Amino acid sequence: MTRRGMQVYTNSMFFKHINTSQASMMAAAIVGACREDGWALDVQPKLLGAIFSALFDFDEDFRTLPAATIDDVAATFPNAEERREIVDLMLTCELCLHQIPAELSDSINRWAAHLGVSDIDLTVARELAQGAQAQAQFDLYRNGFWGACTEIDPAFSALVEANGARAFALTITADPVESARWLALEHCPPGSLGRGVWDFYRQRNFSYPGTPGAASKGESHHDWVHVLSDYGTSPMGEVEVGAFRMTTTDDPGAALTFIAGQLAFYQGGIMPSALTGLHEDHILEQPGGPERVADALRRGRECTFDAYHLFDFFTVASEPLDGLRERWNFVPKLVADSASWDLNA
Repeated sequence: MTRRGMQVYTNSMFFKHINTSQASMMAAAIVGACREDGWALDVQPKLLGAIFSALFDFDEDFRTLPAATIDDVAATFPNAEERREIVDLMLTCELCLHQIPAELSDSINRWAAHLGVSDIDLTVARELAQGAQAQAQFDLYRNGFWGACTEIDPAFSALVEANGARAFALTITADPVESARWLALEHCPPGSLGRGVWDFYRQRNFSYPGTPGAASKGESHHDWVHVLSDYGTSPMGEVEVGAFRMTTTDDPGAALTFIAGQLAFYQGGIMPSALTGLHEDHILEQPGGPERVADALRRGRECTFDAYHLFDFFTVASEPLDGLRERWNFVPKLVADSASWDLNA
């Protein structure tokens, strides 16, 4: 059963179907598909090591870890949801790269075909590899979180048709009622979620949704998650929020949003954001980058609130921020922020 909007999917959930006892074979599968004659960038084994350590207590060196064969992996993981998680992690490795080599794409395609995985994630990754950034961007937004907005609001669908991918992320036409709702958050009690979000916008001089050029109603949803999860708006903070949201939900579009969106255009600079343009920051290559992404994935898995699907946060805007964090199990960070590269946090 799949239903967008206010409710949850009952399909796959990133890193929710692979358990600790299967981690070693999953790791060997990623090595088999992606390492080939060696890793293209050192950030790939570092990120894998951080993720497997944080989520599975699996601490091995991915530079020397023996590879598994396709047949071994297929026999170990007969479940389609498990196989999808494996391929999504392969794509995570691929999209770490500033330029995607055809050999790596071909290898992942071969593994995905043998495992019976054929999803929009692969389509977007291939479009990026082939230099079709505009089509990849549109497919990312249409099939990720933002696509839900087109299904529940016919007027929004018309805006997307007329304006392309930018309409997913930006307010195109003025909506005074919407912008007034955001402005009114100033009057929420001190220490509340709503006041926290109002402060979040004021500190960054962000315009309110409903104002042309500001974030769209759909895009602004994740700003509430920024405040709840205590992640900033630097490129690293955006990657962390994407990772966190992905592991709170069972919506397969969340993996697409993180893998092909946040990671690609904030780390590799290979696809622009419809909201903020092209980011050349190779942040995962900075000290602590892989560990911060892995910690965000861990925190998302612990959270009991689906931070990905549409939810009317205005209904809880007056409630204490700390109380909501406790209710929904927003656990503390285990990896400290790096202030030197969180200047826009």
